[in-house]
Amino acid sequence: MKRLLLSGTILAVLGAGCAKFPGQGQSGFGKRLVVTMRVAGQIRTGLEAGGSGQPYVYIFAINLSREANPTTLGPIPVTTQGGNGFVDGDCTHFVAWDPRSSPQFRIFQFRTASLSEWFFKDNVINFVTVRPGDRSLQFEFDLNQLVPPAELDNYQSAQVNFLTMNNTDATGTIPRSWEALGDGRQASTVNSPLTFRLNNARLLTNDNTGSREPQGDVRPGNDPDLDLVDWSVELRLPPR
Repeated sequence: MKRLLLSGTILAVLGAGCAKFPGQGQSGFGKRLVVTMRVAGQIRTGLEAGGSGQPYVYIFAINLSREANPTTLGPIPVTTQGGNGFVDGDCTHFVAWDPRSSPQFRIFQFRTASLSEWFFKDNVINFVTVRPGDRSLQFEFDLNQLVPPAELDNYQSAQVNFLTMNNTDATGTIPRSWEALGDGRQASTVNSPLTFRLNNARLLTNDNTGSREPQGDVRPGNDPDLDLVDWSVELRLPPR
């Protein structure tokens, strides 16, 4: 994979008309993340009228931590050339959307802290199929798909980020635009992953976290198909 509404409607949308791909060898209901994101324009599949056939890159990056209040940087966008072309900082896993794959959403794990190698880990549990013209991505997965269930309670928090970009070229030879949580127009807020505890069920949204995602901060340029304008992350705990 080197190339890669909201809170009130999550249950209704994911429960109707969505594809379902149970995890490899996983069963039951563990700690689950339900993720949504919306762009100002549309999710670029490459199949739109006049499209190039190449989709844009949309990634949900995750850094699981054994610390309740991690001091690590967390997953951040690649804003210049170099690296792997899509995520920098601290990151253990990511969910990538690609309309050319089956299913469209897949989970990957980084092999080392350098983020230079990654491998397929599992399929998400549920997702909404993206079609040309759609503005949102919606999917869910269990955290025990990322680490063995017996080890999951050792992880106390997660740092996450939404990353969008028109390509993952790391050489700087292809013009590249990107977006992530935070205001891309201000150097002080570019690196703004979300951190939350894994001990209690919670719903975090663009409205209740105190730092609303601005519109028009894609860099460089102002491509609405990359412009993250709304999002939510819900942590559900298994029934007792």
